[in-house]
Amino acid sequence: MKVDPKLKVLSRDMELRFSSGAQLKLSYLDDPKDKYNWQGAELSWLGFDEIQQLDKESCLYLFSRLRSVSVDYPLQIRATGNPDPDAWIKQLVEPDLGVDGIPLPETRFNPRTRYFVNSPGGIILYNTREEAEEVYGKGKESGIMSFMFQPGNIYSNPILMKNDPSYVSRLKALPRTEMERLLLGSWTARETASGFFKRDWINFVDTANIRATKRVRAWDISGTKPSEVNPDPDWTAGVLLSRDKDSVITVEDVVRIQDRPHVVKELIFDTAKSDGPGITIAIPLDPGATAGAWCRQLQRELAEKGYTVKLVKPSTAKVQRFRPFATIAEARFVQIIRDAPWTKAYLDELEAFTGQRSRVHDDQVDATSDATYVLLQNFELPTMTLPNIQVSGQPLQSFHNSYGKNQGNFTLPTFNIK
Repeated sequence: MKVDPKLKVLSRDMELRFSSGAQLKLSYLDDPKDKYNWQGAELSWLGFDEIQQLDKESCLYLFSRLRSVSVDYPLQIRATGNPDPDAWIKQLVEPDLGVDGIPLPETRFNPRTRYFVNSPGGIILYNTREEAEEVYGKGKESGIMSFMFQPGNIYSNPILMKNDPSYVSRLKALPRTEMERLLLGSWTARETASGFFKRDWINFVDTANIRATKRVRAWDISGTKPSEVNPDPDWTAGVLLSRDKDSVITVEDVVRIQDRPHVVKELIFDTAKSDGPGITIAIPLDPGATAGAWCRQLQRELAEKGYTVKLVKPSTAKVQRFRPFATIAEARFVQIIRDAPWTKAYLDELEAFTGQRSRVHDDQVDATSDATYVLLQNFELPTMTLPNIQVSGQPLQSFHNSYGKNQGNFTLPTFNIK
């Protein structure tokens, strides 16, 4: 490798100056305000190290500083980073990940060029330039940017493996989450201190459950469209669950949208038409007069078209409402459609759920909780006064208090009437 004999290293300014006139400036982004240090810059090349640690707004602002007038050098960005399930950059690499969050093998040897646009509503991803140009037009004014994800791990670096073979054993000795990220390259590995849900509990299937005896599509409803003020608002999510006679629950479909109420309403009706009249629709009865009236009006309009609609009024904390589904999943009685367009995002959200306020959405969690609640409403212990009735050796009233009204035990226990 040749070294420029006239290279100047300006340590104080953290800058390299080459004899060609090119300059390489090193800097940092410790604070979101640091991006404005580059406000007047005209860059032709931009490099990031550990990009997953940087906030999206700072990175996209620096992208806008790529505006060199030189025709000899194409504008380029290079970035390195480690897997992080909450990093904004994950959205760009997600199409190249498997269900387990690890890059697909073919991506490592044949990386694919994709395209994205940074719109006011957030990043929009396209598989081909033609798809993006249909929406944003052609030319540099379109704002279309290409990118390529080149995954790698320790085994991709034979020189390091040769010089430090014990490095692998040190990675294996890390806590599970860090080991899966740094050794296996998993973009979905996260801390499970909450213990509410783990994707390892889920069985994967290729089709919907043809043995299902009941299906419920539950909605968690929002009505906000992305904007500059709120680029990532809550989603409206509709989760379709089914249950068969063996009490196996299947997550069969998920639809989501971030838009205004009238668009959300259209989606709900279109989805109901696609699902068919045999599927129960669960609508949350949100607190507040306006939201409650909107939900009741939606219920009436759906019912007028022949659909079965149940209003679900949340009466407990999110964690308590989600616990029945998580418990059934832990018992290995939940399965999900493999490699559906929504599968990874759905599992990511459920696994990230802690019950605490955070930047991670929980709209699919809430819809899943409501769908599970309605699915399990298959029987109700009758009200009766028979003092000698025993339920599996336990007094009826004690059994009823333990399980709660409408909690839907899978199999009616044995009654011994004396």
